[in-house]
Amino acid sequence: MTLDLYLDKTDDELFELLGAGLLDDGLGMSPSDRGANRRFGKQWFEHKHRELQRKICHQKQVQGLLGTTASDRVLDAAAVYEVLQQLGEEPATAGVLAVLVARIGLGAFCTNAPALS
Repeated sequence: MTLDLYLDKTDDELFELLGAGLLDDGLGMSPSDRGANRRFGKQWFEHKHRELQRKICHQKQVQGLLGTTASDRVLDAAAVYEVLQQLGEEPATAGVLAVLVARIGLGAFCTNAPALS
């Protein structure tokens, strides 16, 4: 599963991978490219927060995890990954986003999620 590749990465590494994937950067990036990718990935994630909430938080797989008191980040990430894959997200992007969302915590991430349109 692609998700396993991202579980041990730092948030900065995840934002760098997200930015690189969104900008379609290849291998051989310089340190300044990595920094730019990290900043872009973080800004994109923050800008898309409400849209991601709308896509993720109302799904049946995620709804079943929201009321639990003992959240398991790996299970949460797996549920989010599955939802994003079903919605057509690229596997690498889905994996990075799933881990970032799970680290925030599904309950916190889904607080005040906008209604489905």
